[in-house]
Amino acid sequence: MGVTLHGPYILRWASEGRMHVAITFPATETWNGNREVVSFLANVDNRRARCAISWEALENNFGGNNSPPLDAFRANRGAIEALAERLLIRRRLEQDGSLLIRTRDC
Repeated sequence: MGVTLHGPYILRWASEGRMHVAITFPATETWNGNREVVSFLANVDNRRARCAISWEALENNFGGNNSPPLDAFRANRGAIEALAERLLIRRRLEQDGSLLIRTRDC
């Protein structure tokens, strides 16, 4: 897999078998206090995918226990996006088609 930086996006070309998927992650993260998740977007072959990572996953796996959720997300953006990419390619999605990263996914 190659990674190319392009503006506020990271363009990743992922391969699964013969399929090549272009995935970008625009810098759109927001904290949703009602759901206790950081929400972010992925563009998968020009289709938008709603993604989120739980506060518990940030705390347990990305050192989020001593910083605000958005700071923890931003400090670990590369690792979180790489994890999201793997889960998107595997199509490990919620019933509504969105991706929710939980502690067990990390």
